[in-house]
Amino acid sequence: MIVDDRAIARHLVRQAAALPQDTVLECASPAEALTAMGIFQPDCVLINISHPLPDAFAAIKSIRETHPATRVLAVSTFREARLQQLASDAGAAGYVTTENLSELFLLAAPERLSLPPVRRSKGPRK
Repeated sequence: MIVDDRAIARHLVRQAAALPQDTVLECASPAEALTAMGIFQPDCVLINISHPLPDAFAAIKSIRETHPATRVLAVSTFREARLQQLASDAGAAGYVTTENLSELFLLAAPERLSLPPVRRSKGPRK
């Protein structure tokens, strides 16, 4: 699941972190993500905290409490130690800045290290 209020940002995160065979749910807000969690129960949630809204950190905490097996990663445009600490305190398993989106691929699912390389298309996904 990708949580970001901007469609272009969700697209970029999808390109960086998802394989073609992955099922990816996109949510425009933390509130929408919390509702979707109970229905879809994703393995991983990538949540934008670039606009340090309390509801993003509250959503991370809620997801971790109600779905402890779900891996939650905070994504931000800011490289601030304070935000990294807030994300960690809320239960995020990692923190990635948008300048390092390629790190999301392995952080989202570390088991991918054992998979053969995947060729990525350059066009938008449908």
